[in-house]
Amino acid sequence: MREGEDMPRHSFIRLSKLTDVRGRIDYISNPRRQEHLYASYNTAGTEFWKYLSEQSQLDFRRSNQKNGKCIEAGELIIALPESLQSTDPDSLLRLFTETFREKYGMQCAAALHHNKSMTNYHIHLVFSERDMLDKKEVKIAARNMFYDESGRHVRTKKEILDENGKVRSGCSVIAKGDIYEIKWFSARKDIFKSKGFLSDVKDLYTDLINRCVTQDSERQQVFDASGPYLATRKIGKNNPLADVIVADNRLRQEWNQMVDQVLIAGGTQEEVSEFKRDEITEKVAASVRENGYDPVLFSELLRMAIAVLKEFLEILMGKDEEEISRVGPSDSEQTGTRHGAKAGSDINIERIKTKFVQMDSIHQKLNKCNRKIFALQKQKQSLADTLDLTPKSIFHRKERKAIIERMDGLQRQIDQTRSDLEAITRQHGFDSVRSAEAAYKAAKAEWESVQDEQGLSIGVKDPAVQPQSQKQKVSLLKKLAEKQMEVELRGSNHRGRQRSRKDRIGL
Repeated sequence: MREGEDMPRHSFIRLSKLTDVRGRIDYISNPRRQEHLYASYNTAGTEFWKYLSEQSQLDFRRSNQKNGKCIEAGELIIALPESLQSTDPDSLLRLFTETFREKYGMQCAAALHHNKSMTNYHIHLVFSERDMLDKKEVKIAARNMFYDESGRHVRTKKEILDENGKVRSGCSVIAKGDIYEIKWFSARKDIFKSKGFLSDVKDLYTDLINRCVTQDSERQQVFDASGPYLATRKIGKNNPLADVIVADNRLRQEWNQMVDQVLIAGGTQEEVSEFKRDEITEKVAASVRENGYDPVLFSELLRMAIAVLKEFLEILMGKDEEEISRVGPSDSEQTGTRHGAKAGSDINIERIKTKFVQMDSIHQKLNKCNRKIFALQKQKQSLADTLDLTPKSIFHRKERKAIIERMDGLQRQIDQTRSDLEAITRQHGFDSVRSAEAAYKAAKAEWESVQDEQGLSIGVKDPAVQPQSQKQKVSLLKKLAEKQMEVELRGSNHRGRQRSRKDRIGL
């Protein structure tokens, strides 16, 4: 890829449950209700959706659920790359719909749209969650049957009569010999109730989108929620929380950028992912259970986690500087100068060595950018500390303005260097820093294994020391998190004592 191209984006596929399937199908496929409707496609007739709705409502009434709503069907919203507008809309919609029907065997109704601002090219795909029976089941009343206002079957007629002896409004009687139930469909299939369904659908359609696009820059990937990164949130039209989500996304991006720096500096995906799960995912889930969704609490938790990750990065960068001063040239340079291929050596060994040298070269480029970003961040933080100590009076206005301008200049340099970092990964065929560093570590481990077998060394740390240092590093993030929590608690207790003192003196 060329420098300046966008990073591959994550696919967007949302699942929702429908309580009025017929109304929803009419809404997405009716030209009078949609400004930018390009195609619609239905694998079943109108009667199918009518019977599906009636069957779902009947089953729901008989379940006697006091809360909740009747789910009649499911719907997927699939965002498409804008370049697919050049593909025939009818063929494109048919391809995506039939792909779903082929995999899950369900009837579907779909429509291809643009939003009003023409910025979101997408498919609405409504699907049945029930199989239609080969032969409908008809049940005949062996005696009179009585139903109350909620549709619940009661044993005697007396239970549905009012004080005047008449059948109450909303109650019903089915006479002996009449049909009291017609069953067209099976129960909802378990696969659509499972947590893994949406993940499977995302994999299915992300792969299909990538087969449809022609440019590598348009390829998409499924976001890995168990990995070290945080997903940014999509902002819907007229969302009253848009400003909150924008601020939330900035924090998420700061976290993701810090993760990239940690991975380049020597941190592992596993330890950062474990830290994210313990300090963000689980704590946010606990907070939601106790207090409901509170963006302020989420921001506080995320800021604390970012602070710990920054401290971890400082430790890693300190070790990196020690390694550079002690080792000197990069491993790839040492490998090329100190270890030529032995006469008659296996071709596979040479291939492994070449792969490591190439990946080490990429790693060194990323590391150089990372050290530059780290140095700029330190300078900016130093200026921020100076700004905090500079009085806000009119006499120091120029001084504060000069500091802010220098900080803005440093931030522009940081942003540019981050762009260079992303460009390096793209130029070498990787979609992220994470994948590039994973490939580097795999190549390094493979080459170290070969060197061990050959009784050689490539200038890395003593293997006897490595397991212990790795154990220390894995537990380091947890120790830093505990330390940060202690600092936070001391700060909150101090603030509480200050407030109490002010209250006592009447401030």
